[in-house]
Amino acid sequence: MKTNLLFSIALIFALFQFNSCAKDKSLKITEFSLEKHFEIGVLDGDENYIFGSINDVEIDSFGDIYTLDSKMTRISKFDNQGEFILKFGNKGEGPGEFGFIESMTLDAENNIYVLDSPKVNVFDEQGGFVRTFKHSSIGIDISIDMQGNIIILGPKGDTIFHKYDKNGADLYSFGSSFKVPDEFAEFRQARMFRLPLRVWTVKEQIYVMNPYKYEIHIYENDKLIDKISKSTPNYLKPEFKQHESGGFAGFVSGNLIHRMGDKLFVFYNGKKANWLDIYENNNFLKSLEVKGILCAIDENGKFYFVEEEDYPKLVVYKMKW
Repeated sequence: MKTNLLFSIALIFALFQFNSCAKDKSLKITEFSLEKHFEIGVLDGDENYIFGSINDVEIDSFGDIYTLDSKMTRISKFDNQGEFILKFGNKGEGPGEFGFIESMTLDAENNIYVLDSPKVNVFDEQGGFVRTFKHSSIGIDISIDMQGNIIILGPKGDTIFHKYDKNGADLYSFGSSFKVPDEFAEFRQARMFRLPLRVWTVKEQIYVMNPYKYEIHIYENDKLIDKISKSTPNYLKPEFKQHESGGFAGFVSGNLIHRMGDKLFVFYNGKKANWLDIYENNNFLKSLEVKGILCAIDENGKFYFVEEEDYPKLVVYKMKW
């Protein structure tokens, strides 16, 4: 009887240890790798696969891929294996024509909203022009929230986010501009240097990166609810110059912020390399040195990098963990 009792206690202890180890393992996954899946882009040949530049990438609900090319003033659409489907857009001032485009976003119906300050052009998934509307800020980036409202990042008074409904009605502005550190005090009069470079929306939350340091600001219901910061010598500090004409030019680290379940992925330009940081429940797990510029992540764990060695191309990787 005593032997059976001891055996039962030992078995319970062993099961407890096994469950604890299994739980710890699930919370402390640190083995991540990116495996190349396919790439889109050629140096010469089929013009549908030749890019002047790739400034933005979006993935629709079917896994189709949209690339925005500011040099060629067009948007191209490819299927989820990288096969060309269609392209649209050309330079001009008429309906559906572009001036200078840098970013785009998709809504739940796969309509494409293209930021072309001071207006936004809207297209359907076949590239057909739907409508255009003007906005009242100097647009830097564009995104869309869960309700289908358009969020434009840009300076307007002391606010940085400007919300419009899908038809272009100006709803309101919110969010405070960033403080310029003392070492850049001479550039404080330049409003653009008080803004983040990109805006990212995931479900009900908005993410931006402080342009001066590794500090992620998280908004929900139009309020700043959290900050995630990390001390790293790799983070690329901004550089600003003043022209003789009185204007300014600056370089700020590029970034991408995306949440997938309990994982948060943060891409940024480093001093000597580019990095992808991985968090779980907002706790830092691992940094991966990566090649190229990360422009999109889809819900199937595919990572879309723009690489420009020899020629511009979009390289799609799968995350393994």
